[in-house]
Amino acid sequence: MKVSRKYGFLRAVAFILKLLAWLVLLAGIAGGILALVGLGASLTQDLNLPGAVTVLGPAAVILVGVIWFIQLFAFGSILSLLIDIEENTRALAGQTPEN
Repeated sequence: MKVSRKYGFLRAVAFILKLLAWLVLLAGIAGGILALVGLGASLTQDLNLPGAVTVLGPAAVILVGVIWFIQLFAFGSILSLLIDIEENTRALAGQTPEN
């Protein structure tokens, strides 16, 4: 039995959340690398920062990017899962019992 597709807006939101999750992950990694290069090259000498700041700061940027990625991707996946459950339930309800 063919089941009609419903909830087009929620499908779009789930896709956008997953896409946004990948963009946030890439931005977090790129930001961490840029911060590592920038802090290691110029700010350490200019601001007299300890060496731990030049490593922990960029690591925190990457960690925040990974955490946001997990949250956004998980929420998008949950929306997709709920839509799939609804479709499967509707398809199962439309089947006729065989005697």
